[in-house]
Amino acid sequence: MKQAILTPLRRTALCLMLAFSAPALADERLQIPRAARAPVLADYVGQLPADAGVEIKGFRQYAPGDGEPSLLETKAYLSYDDEHLYAVFVCTDDPALVRARIARREDLPGDDAVQLEIDSFNDKQRSFRFYANPYGVQMDAKHTEGLGDDFNFDTQWQSDGKITPTGYVVTMAIPFKSLRFNRADVQNWGIAVGRIVPRLNEFSYWPYITKRQAAFVPQLAPVQIPEPITSGRNIQLIPYGYIGRSRALNAGDPANTFWDRDDKNQAGLGAKLVLADKFALDLTYKPDFSEVESDEPQVLIDKRYEVLFPEKRPFFLENSGFFTTPQPLFFSRRIAEPRYGARLTGREGHWSVGGLLMDDLAPGEALPRDSRDYGKTARIAVARVQNDFAGDSNVGVLLTDRKFGQQSNRVAGVDLRYKIDENWVLSSQLAHSKSSLDGQSDHSGRLAFVEASRSDRNFNYAGQYLDITRDFDPALAFIPRTDIRQTTQTASYLWNFPDAPWLVSAGPSIKAVGTKDHDNVLQDWSSDAFFSVNGLRATTFEAHKLDGFEKYAGLDFRKSGYSLAASTEWLSWLTGWITVGQNEVINYQPAAGIAPFLGDARSVSANLKFTPVAQFRVEQTLYWNDLRTQAGVAGMPSGSMVYRELLSRTKLRYQHSRFLAAHLILDYSHLKTNQALTGIEGGKRLTGDLLFSYVLSPGTTAYAGYTDRQENLQLIGNPQLLQRTRDLDMHTGRKVFVKFSYLFQL
Repeated sequence: MKQAILTPLRRTALCLMLAFSAPALADERLQIPRAARAPVLADYVGQLPADAGVEIKGFRQYAPGDGEPSLLETKAYLSYDDEHLYAVFVCTDDPALVRARIARREDLPGDDAVQLEIDSFNDKQRSFRFYANPYGVQMDAKHTEGLGDDFNFDTQWQSDGKITPTGYVVTMAIPFKSLRFNRADVQNWGIAVGRIVPRLNEFSYWPYITKRQAAFVPQLAPVQIPEPITSGRNIQLIPYGYIGRSRALNAGDPANTFWDRDDKNQAGLGAKLVLADKFALDLTYKPDFSEVESDEPQVLIDKRYEVLFPEKRPFFLENSGFFTTPQPLFFSRRIAEPRYGARLTGREGHWSVGGLLMDDLAPGEALPRDSRDYGKTARIAVARVQNDFAGDSNVGVLLTDRKFGQQSNRVAGVDLRYKIDENWVLSSQLAHSKSSLDGQSDHSGRLAFVEASRSDRNFNYAGQYLDITRDFDPALAFIPRTDIRQTTQTASYLWNFPDAPWLVSAGPSIKAVGTKDHDNVLQDWSSDAFFSVNGLRATTFEAHKLDGFEKYAGLDFRKSGYSLAASTEWLSWLTGWITVGQNEVINYQPAAGIAPFLGDARSVSANLKFTPVAQFRVEQTLYWNDLRTQAGVAGMPSGSMVYRELLSRTKLRYQHSRFLAAHLILDYSHLKTNQALTGIEGGKRLTGDLLFSYVLSPGTTAYAGYTDRQENLQLIGNPQLLQRTRDLDMHTGRKVFVKFSYLFQL
């Protein structure tokens, strides 16, 4: 291993050699041979079969040592037949050092893994990513240059894996039905194969892929499948059923509380038709939107702006990248309770298209029964068109339309991503919104965004300008703030230390944000200067110095603070991170008669994952926040408590196999408040979620779950009044459910 670490002179020579040889490699296309039979895992343990496929070796590091030979030998074998593209990875390692768990699909971070990357349209803009750990546990994603990875992508494919005396072996079989590509007599694709070794912080690939270029996909190796292939008839049907019983306390009015009961039995159907191997038409009736796991905890108290919760519903997650823009003009969680929908996505040549039609029952159900629009649905339409040009640049248009009763909202936007050279990328976006009431124009507004970014192995920079007018009102977007002219500057520099025993890189970074309104009044500014140290086994340390200014409720607040953060995966069975901070923050919700004021806040957030065996994991997450007064607030002594919050999530997960699992989640929250200083009401809550799951593949699943929620409440008196207590006295919500779905591949 030590011999694999090159001297600076040898590294320079290697980079020059690779630079001069790159054009020659680009002119040669690797021929993928036809497989005589589907690869079998056992055949690659020990002696290789004679029909293993085309052999790929000579992996080179993407990180930490750009261009250096991989520290561990990896060989990959590619082949195909009428229905699948096959990849087999033979990875050399000490089996005692291999990190791998028997986990659910997508739960790979922290494990050793292999990667297959496919640019099936050969457009150098987008790719499919397939990962598997040494046990064959899967993770997949769609990668788009400029937007990153979309891990919401889920498709059907097969994998298997085994730890061997000399390392491990992984097989992948990717059905052509799960890919999209142009029909042709010969398929010219871009492909890369890779390996991830967490304990070495190593990402290695064939072909050589460098951080010196901002784009990843254009560096894939040109390969050829010398025969016509097709996905054939590709029709999927996914019926699902849901049976649930729930009871919850409705405490909207403490003097008139009642129990909400919901005995919900629901069935629905989803269908997918793949047209000409390139376009996917998805149809759904009563879509499967019942979530089986709650959102991850976030600190929500005393927030000035809306907090983002990510989308988790399968229908909206699939192919969501087709509707992504630099500023998110389509945020699917704005559609709360859809009844039916249709979506078309795909590519033709340099063009990609996406369209969505859907209704939403929620707006009509939320109105009083005597309202003229009670029971009506909101009708929603979204359209997206994008054209690729100049290799790996693109321009796109997005249109959204929402109609509900006599109200309508329309947004039109255009966006551009232009790659200036290997390091610099220019992105921009313009959008216009128009809202109407009773057929009469109500208000309209605009958004403008521009960003110049530079990406390199050492130096990274991004400069942004965002302009949103006061009346910009996109009903289907996530735009938490309007009437701003905002400038953001981010820069970082990392020194790399390939010869150090444990240090990988270190360097300073800074982020500065300044915001004015359209009257040219300064609203806020902030700066975050920090220094980071990155070591082996994903061990990091960061020290932040924070400064800022904010105008709120006509008052000016000057703020400062600091935070320290650390994370590590040094041990395979115990990983975690922690962040501690002390900052000045504004109390946005003071008690009646008190103006907003600046307080001293202390915070701790931490996460610990304990994996004693490959099939069992315990995860603990904590958030603790404490706000206290400074001098001169409401006649209170300095240091008086305003509020103190503790959020805790405990996860226990047993993964019996790749497909069958059980988990228990315990969420506890305790908010203690000083009613003389804040208008926020305190309380305690404990929620337990028990879930049994069987996930054979995307679309074929079965769940059974139970939820119980307790709070420090009780009903007393006659008539009964709801009051707070010291302990968790009342079961305020219970639910039991069964949910199942099955994918029929026609």
